[in-house]
Amino acid sequence: MKLSRIILLCLFAPLSLIHSAHAKGKAKSFPFIPGEYVVRLKSEPNTKSLNTFEDIALQLQKKSGLKSSIQVRHFKTSDVFAVITAKELKSAIALLKSDDRVAYAEPNYLFHAFDMKGTPAIPNNDDKFTQLWGMQNTGQTDAAGQVGKTGSDINVVPVWNEGITGSKNIKVAIIDTGVDYTHPDLQGNILKNTSEIAGDGIDNDGNGFVDDVYGWNFADNLANGMDDHNHGTHCAGTIGGMGNNKLGVAGVNWNVSILPIKFLNSQGSGSLESAVQAIQYATKAGVNIMSNSWGGGAYTQSLYDVIKEAKDKGILFVAAAGNDSNDNDANPSYPASYEIDNVLSVAATDNRDQIAVFSNYGRTRVHVAAPGVKILSTVKANDYAVFSGTSMATPHVAGIAALMLSSNPSLSYSQIKDTLIRTSDKVRGLSKKVVAKGRVNVYNAIHGIIPVDNTPAENLWKDFSFSAETPHPYVENKTYQFDVSVSNAKYVRIVFDAIETESGYDKISVKDGNGDEVENLSGTYAAGYTTDYVVGSKASITFKTDGSLNKNGFKVKKVQVIY
Repeated sequence: MKLSRIILLCLFAPLSLIHSAHAKGKAKSFPFIPGEYVVRLKSEPNTKSLNTFEDIALQLQKKSGLKSSIQVRHFKTSDVFAVITAKELKSAIALLKSDDRVAYAEPNYLFHAFDMKGTPAIPNNDDKFTQLWGMQNTGQTDAAGQVGKTGSDINVVPVWNEGITGSKNIKVAIIDTGVDYTHPDLQGNILKNTSEIAGDGIDNDGNGFVDDVYGWNFADNLANGMDDHNHGTHCAGTIGGMGNNKLGVAGVNWNVSILPIKFLNSQGSGSLESAVQAIQYATKAGVNIMSNSWGGGAYTQSLYDVIKEAKDKGILFVAAAGNDSNDNDANPSYPASYEIDNVLSVAATDNRDQIAVFSNYGRTRVHVAAPGVKILSTVKANDYAVFSGTSMATPHVAGIAALMLSSNPSLSYSQIKDTLIRTSDKVRGLSKKVVAKGRVNVYNAIHGIIPVDNTPAENLWKDFSFSAETPHPYVENKTYQFDVSVSNAKYVRIVFDAIETESGYDKISVKDGNGDEVENLSGTYAAGYTTDYVVGSKASITFKTDGSLNKNGFKVKKVQVIY
């Protein structure tokens, strides 16, 4: 029986076509709130005259001849943004853009948390540390029973042993479903706004938000970032679960200041309107890092603009690559694929240093990889649970960035990003999946150690004729195997003409002559996809199918070798 995905992922729409930093490309359909449009002005409104947005709405009504009222909902974080609601007007965007005061208007898109279905909470007291294979992998099994590969972790323990365990001076915004700031394994690391007096109904610090002692809830416009879902609390435990407190888990940082910002609702879904305000709120709060384990919407100028505003304030924006087994180089996933310098996109790995079967990837657009399969962390109501997703990989990287800053506060976002890429452990199965060619390593990042890259030069590879092909469509509940043998070859890699399988369920495994897996493929890949190499003259391709949804399969006409 297949493992069902939670509703957060079932709602995802197709991704848009690739675009450059300036050209958005042709958009496909994405879910949005019908009749709602995020509008940005070209300049700040003149407070001495009629409110600009109300006047724009009035002119829109006159131009369209619409009899029903057009409503305006102002942003709390910015005077140049608002949502205009015109539910019966199909031409609203074109009419809004025709107003000289409007910089742009776009649908109020929906975004979702990037986690897979979790397993039940595992009861056991930093007593759960041995289950945190992402922090220290000694070969223990994960929650599904898969035996780990020793060292396939972020290598943080040696850094802790040097006394580098984080700092309350480093602020990390978790932009998500909120955070259970009362959790005993988190409460000491939650950023409290001491300039605000709780419950007095007054905006004591003058930031435009009344009683925002523990962040803000943009999903419901409430004065705290409490989690009513679990997702954000799970991310918080990986970033800053209190270490060495004889309780539960230990985050990458034993000491840190976590700012809970809720924009995803209790179902894990949130709007563009809420996402933009959440990012602006975090920027104004002066955080160092934003952790973003969500996505699924189209390219939007408003989201691009506020992430760039964060960049201009020196803030690192860590983002989940997505859970669609998708090549983000060909089909961008936002916000991870925005081409802005401060965006650090993260893929997920399992406890054997293999890219997670669900994880998006991208040789040029996904920057690093980190543990994201069967990750134990905190959840609401003082509990713990195991989740999987690029959502779980992202807080590992956001946590590492915070730890690096605690050790060297002068680091810029670009130095952190570049260091994490260059100091990642080189992993053959990841060399074509992420810019870093491997998995992040905290010790290397803190100490500036750059592992040797032994990848053979591209100009040494030679084509060798080899045919392997499944039926089209392939047969259910079947295993196909093809063996490759090239005499005297030092290295071999497979070139696929086509790959189309049921993503996450029908899987292709490429192994070396010893039976060790080099690459695991599932989903649809562009023609000419080339695997990582195996050492030696022999390789194998194994394809296992399940009991439903037979797709086109794969075809191979050649392999490449180095003699």
